[in-house]
Amino acid sequence: MRKQGFRKYFRLVFILLFSGSKLFSEDVDQQVVFCGEMRVNLIRGWDKLLTWTLTPKIKPYHHTDPLLQKIYEVQNDGIQDFEHEYGYFSFSSPIVGVVSDGENHFTVTNQALSQLEEIQNPEQRNFSQDEMLAKVMAYRSLKKGMKITLPEGGVYLVDQIIDLWKGMPAFGLVPWKNQSNPPILLFRGTDMNLISEKGWASILSDLDTTGPGHLTFLRAREEIHSWLTKVKREYQPARVIGFSLGGAFVLYTLAYESSLLNQEIPSVAFNSPGIAKNVYEKWEKSPDSRVPLLTYVNLGDIVSQIGFFLSDVWEISLEKPMDVIEAHLTLISSQPLYKITAVDAVRENRSRMGLLAK
Repeated sequence: MRKQGFRKYFRLVFILLFSGSKLFSEDVDQQVVFCGEMRVNLIRGWDKLLTWTLTPKIKPYHHTDPLLQKIYEVQNDGIQDFEHEYGYFSFSSPIVGVVSDGENHFTVTNQALSQLEEIQNPEQRNFSQDEMLAKVMAYRSLKKGMKITLPEGGVYLVDQIIDLWKGMPAFGLVPWKNQSNPPILLFRGTDMNLISEKGWASILSDLDTTGPGHLTFLRAREEIHSWLTKVKREYQPARVIGFSLGGAFVLYTLAYESSLLNQEIPSVAFNSPGIAKNVYEKWEKSPDSRVPLLTYVNLGDIVSQIGFFLSDVWEISLEKPMDVIEAHLTLISSQPLYKITAVDAVRENRSRMGLLAK
């Protein structure tokens, strides 16, 4: 893919970089604190400006014909309270899409995951579980041996932490009690921490002109391959989950390591940029080795307007249109009502080939 194909993505990264960065203070607990209402107002201001600037450039997705839609209502007060207290736009403790080391943040994320069992619709429950893993749990400082509790009593053990590049983590999770559950390779999205080496590595990975995260994935491919091979032998093939940059890593894993992935339960990418044309063409030439994948893109999010999709893409929209940053970082599972519409990935990719050729 040509370098200019990622320019819009780079601009969004820099906006997020300066609006979403953490402020530090030396309080008695040596904890990271956020600038609360001032921080949120700053981000909201940037978001309005960014939306006004970029909305004309955001193309509508090509939906399937006939149209296929699903509407989900959220009646779980717990997850709505979680978004208010811990969402990206929280005044006090934003942990959705934000890296933190606090053990209490791991605990509240675990509690929120376990409460998802109250969702009656199994498809909606699976969506909420995977979104919570990708947008919240992946941003916790997980350590080997930690236990993650999922709905319906499923428990996963952090088996391995893969260093993608300069400390950027991917988390290898294996089932602890229920051996029927497949292992999970959980990728973290972009880390906007400006004072850590892994934060800068994450930002530089976003700016990779061969495709967001592509060279980082290739650097770590041997270790990724080794872990996927191990769990396939000891348990069963793994599924892969990620958000944003982590979603791009999901797509690369399917493109390069599909033979090691689960053939029955889909891997999931949330709000991911697409992959470069040469990687897409590699995947397209191997139809027999494809594994199931769900890709969720939010209406109004420019990140997913870049690059090429693989398969089974779904557009998510709310009753009220979302601004650009809001569309990228909102925890959809917590919204009162959301609509999921099937995207014709083949038509979408053909359209993007035409745009990229100009």
